[in-house]
Amino acid sequence: MSSELLRIRDLVPDFQAYADDCGTLDRTRWPGLWRSRYLDRHPRIFRELDREGEWSRPDDLAAILGRLHEDTTDLMARSAAVRALLPIGVAAVAELLGWTGEGGPVDCIVLVGLQRANGWADALDGRYALFLAVEQLGVADDDRLLVLHEVAHVVHDRLAGIRDWPPHGLASCLLTEGLATQVSVETAPGRADEEYLWFGRPGYRAWLDECRWRWSEILERIGNDLDGIDPARHAPYFLMRDSPLAGDLPKRCGYLVGLEVVRRLRKDHPLPEIARWNLDRVGTEVRQALEQLAAH
Repeated sequence: MSSELLRIRDLVPDFQAYADDCGTLDRTRWPGLWRSRYLDRHPRIFRELDREGEWSRPDDLAAILGRLHEDTTDLMARSAAVRALLPIGVAAVAELLGWTGEGGPVDCIVLVGLQRANGWADALDGRYALFLAVEQLGVADDDRLLVLHEVAHVVHDRLAGIRDWPPHGLASCLLTEGLATQVSVETAPGRADEEYLWFGRPGYRAWLDECRWRWSEILERIGNDLDGIDPARHAPYFLMRDSPLAGDLPKRCGYLVGLEVVRRLRKDHPLPEIARWNLDRVGTEVRQALEQLAAH
């Protein structure tokens, strides 16, 4: 794969140096060192991530750092393993979506996080970048699904500027999450739907069965909320936390709806075309796909 499609920055050695610096120091000093010897070494990156103090001053920072220090996992080895997955993953997504590097390469930041997420796409220097938190990784086949899914978001941004779409828009989230999941299905075939939707974590077959059993109800609810762009409307379908609007809906059921929406659209449109639609086209096509799903 051309190096022009991928650029990796690994922050794990700096975390390891911070942890080594802590040594036998009193734990009360660890949060300050976390900020000065890890976050502050990468101000451009953490300025984007730490918009509300999520990284520098969360209430549970001391407890999280304690767990990270007690973890005997070789974080450097995890970093090397996931970095080895990236060139193959980016090449596969680029080929599937017909992306040749326009908009700049996939920037991937490999780091040690705060045990909250394993991977995500977020803004960096005015465009999406891929972030992978190694303390949450471990199983190569499952990490591959995560890499493919999140790379798809970054490539989708290069093709359609999705970073400028409403971050909590239901129609746009159905399309973006559905597209990223379908990309992982087609680039790493042979696994069950719940594995693609939960990045290989075991125990989610019952979740999928409940979603299928309540399919008509879920489609009706999400169809009624489709024009919503606020966090409260978004949460019942895409987040793990409890939401007053969710009732007893299966958490993250919007990911399954998004996958089925894109599968429906895939019947008439190739994925490279779908990945280039603007927001207005997405709203129209997603609504029509939901109506077709409900009719069947």
